[in-house]
Amino acid sequence: MAVRRKTLIRRSGVEWTDYNCNIYRGCAHSCRYCYARLMTKRFEPNPFDWRDVKIVENAVELARRDIRALHPGRIMFCSMTDPYQPIEAETSLARKVLEVLLDSPFHVLILTKSPLVTRDYDLIRGHGNVEVGFTITSLNNIPFYEPHAPGNTKRIEALKMAHDASIRTFVSVEPWIPDLTYPQLIIEKLRDFVDHFIIGSLQYSDVPHRFYADRLPSLIAWLHKNKIDYYLKRELRSCLSPSD
Repeated sequence: MAVRRKTLIRRSGVEWTDYNCNIYRGCAHSCRYCYARLMTKRFEPNPFDWRDVKIVENAVELARRDIRALHPGRIMFCSMTDPYQPIEAETSLARKVLEVLLDSPFHVLILTKSPLVTRDYDLIRGHGNVEVGFTITSLNNIPFYEPHAPGNTKRIEALKMAHDASIRTFVSVEPWIPDLTYPQLIIEKLRDFVDHFIIGSLQYSDVPHRFYADRLPSLIAWLHKNKIDYYLKRELRSCLSPSD
């Protein structure tokens, strides 16, 4: 049920943050496209069942130590798993670690698919060093790809609640799933209560670059025309031709 680690806040492989902070190993949401699950299956020397979620039992202790040892920067909370997956309702581990991180010079980017994060809006609001973000893959629920995650519609409601609580918000439109994810429609619907958007492709799949290359120029033109604050992930930018 628990694992111990030597560090919690680690240098990030995610291009738009400096550090990652993962308080669980595994994720009960079991999204079919999850890059973290696929990476673990491919590279982990001792593969484990990704749905067998374990807590990092010394997470709070490590968070206190790591923020004293590291140079302040942006922390993604979390990068490999969801900090607000079902087990969090029992452990409140995300809240305990956030209490440490928010009382520090680090900037915290909470990324989740769960409205459970609303439980902690009382803690988050009023802090200038935190943003709440949701992965939104569609304006509708897509149970085939996200079989055990709260639906997109519930995430959108929780986003509105964050905005209404004067909490800075962002949306990760990733992965961009062909025939299911329509970034322009999502952004147009959510722009009034989202501060910025991150857009990424479907990785570890056979979706051809041409799918994104054909659609990106018009999307980018629309984003610029409408003055949307956005970031294209590196693998998505690689689909553009030099002239785009």
